Amino acid sequence: MPYSAPLDGIRAVAILAVLIFHISPAALKGGFTGVDVFFVLSGFLITSIVLHDIRDGSFSMREFYLRRVQRLLPNIVVTVLAVLLLWTLFMPPSTAVQAGRHGLWTIFNLSNFYIWRNLGGYWGDAAEWAPLMHTWSLGVEEQFYLFFPAFLLLLARVQSARIFVWLAAATVLSLGLCLYGSKAHPVATFYLLPTRVWELLIGAAIAAHRTPLHNDESCLYPLRPKLLDAMGWTGLGMIFVGFFVIDEANGFPGLVMLVPVMGTAFVLASVADGRTRLARLLSAPIMVVTGKLSYSLYLWHWPLITLGKIQADLHGVPQLAGAAAGGLVGILLACAAYVGVEKPLRQRGPGRPRRFATIAVGFCIAALGSVLVVSQHAVPDPDHHFDTPSFHGLLYSAGRGGDPDRVTRASRYSDVYFPPLPPRADDAWRTGGIIHLYGGGSPKVVVMGDSHALMYSRLIDDICREMGVSVAFLGVDQTPVFFTAAVNEIFPSHREAHEFDETRRKWLREWRPEAVLIIDRWDSLAGTSDSFDEKLRSFLSEVSPLASRILFVAQVPVAKWGEEFNLRELMIWRMRTERDLPRLDPDRNERVRKQAVAVAEAATADFHNLRVLRADLPFYREDGSIRWASGRSFFYADDDHLTDAGAEVVHRLFRSAIAEAHSASSTSSAPGPMMPP
Repeated sequence: MPYSAPLDGIRAVAILAVLIFHISPAALKGGFTGVDVFFVLSGFLITSIVLHDIRDGSFSMREFYLRRVQRLLPNIVVTVLAVLLLWTLFMPPSTAVQAGRHGLWTIFNLSNFYIWRNLGGYWGDAAEWAPLMHTWSLGVEEQFYLFFPAFLLLLARVQSARIFVWLAAATVLSLGLCLYGSKAHPVATFYLLPTRVWELLIGAAIAAHRTPLHNDESCLYPLRPKLLDAMGWTGLGMIFVGFFVIDEANGFPGLVMLVPVMGTAFVLASVADGRTRLARLLSAPIMVVTGKLSYSLYLWHWPLITLGKIQADLHGVPQLAGAAAGGLVGILLACAAYVGVEKPLRQRGPGRPRRFATIAVGFCIAALGSVLVVSQHAVPDPDHHFDTPSFHGLLYSAGRGGDPDRVTRASRYSDVYFPPLPPRADDAWRTGGIIHLYGGGSPKVVVMGDSHALMYSRLIDDICREMGVSVAFLGVDQTPVFFTAAVNEIFPSHREAHEFDETRRKWLREWRPEAVLIIDRWDSLAGTSDSFDEKLRSFLSEVSPLASRILFVAQVPVAKWGEEFNLRELMIWRMRTERDLPRLDPDRNERVRKQAVAVAEAATADFHNLRVLRADLPFYREDGSIRWASGRSFFYADDDHLTDAGAEVVHRLFRSAIAEAHSASSTSSAPGPMMPP
């Protein structure tokens, strides 16, 4: 297949968008759609190459895969080795172990499966700090290369005149699966080949249309040059619309993906033959050079950006500065890897067997290195600075808690004790939740909320048992306390979510409890002050008449770290170089949490049975940083959940509030926040 310089120009556009997005998402919020541009281009190139070889009678499946090995494997092997070295030297042990585990999946082209099963959504905290996160797209492409040539060869033999039709039909099928999965299974839809292959197939269909196997078949060309030119500029505009407009809030992946994907298709149709003004622009030397470097740039930029952000944060430097420095180092290493590794080892001339032997040795070293790193037993607290933290909250979930083994397997919880879960129904909320009738009769205390309600549940249970007060736990992970019919993993349909809300209303009307504790991760619900005020007042207008006392529990500060790292290990690791307990600052949502407390305190003027429990105050130091430990007690299980020891810090505050509600007369006392003793 003849070389086409504009195709390298398209690569340059895509990689620059991805690079800017990863350094500063705010600067180009849709830059991640550069990956979709790569997908379409990859489908186009592979199909063009295979069809050219089939038409010339020179196609060899063996040669195709040998070329893929030479093209893709050397640089990614070196990248994985570099990540293993950097994370072993500069990061806590369990983080290096996770990088080693991911590296093993990466060199076997299964990175997207690893991320789907272990790291969650693309925009989640765990994914954001994984140094090989970006290799999910390489897994998708390489899995496509594994099956597609055989499929194309079969079509060329039995349906040679209808290749375009079959590719178009497969595209529509995959797109339909993607649109369905975007709502039903969004994480799997984002990462897996069946729901992303339509992007590659669109490029393949264009290639099939312009590369007929028989000379008498129609071709996309001869479209008029003016029409091709207009198509190209329109497509480039659509690509840039994706870069600047699309973000995670647009329901990506979904119909919105058609904007950059179809834009890339239009550009390909316009520039592939190099006859248009856009083709000449994309053939500029700087664009071509950047395009040739694009694979190496893609591999190297993200691990160095991630390392730069982490090190900057740990040393009090702005993350953006760390990301920019990491990005610059990544670009330099990418250029070196292209010149010293990728380009020499992809040559096909004399010495090719020796090059394959070099690649094989590198692959074995990367695999062995990954295994060795994974085999290291990371002990978060080897010197036993703190007691082993525990978390009994899962015992009090009134609904499906997801996969508890998946929670306990997460590296951030590797040192946290989770008690065995007893057999119970996944829909305990239908029968009132987890009920303990310590005082007989119906529950006098009701706990509602998400996982933050679960983390206080053992403490509340102990208090109610000591006081002889019956209690019911209606908290469910990932599910807000407000009656919003929230669809999530626990309640995957609107019908189930609505039924959960109606059932909670029913129990409150039936029990008329003395105290309802509402506990949630308020910073995820707050939004603007006005919107949170509206949500809270709407909820209180329903619940306030049904209970003697409503107790709004202020959210504890959320740490910058802990979602992506084992927080105890990280702090102990830092203690080796810092004399005192290391400083741990709240994350960027601190203002939102304070705003939520202010809104709740203002609402006490209109809802006289509302109290605000300032459970957050004991977890601040005088300088505004987080009080994350005291003596041998470690207070945080991750970035935002307290351990059992952490919850005990506010034992007296909760006991006083429940006792007051239990003994209060029908006339409420003056409203106001309840401070910890």
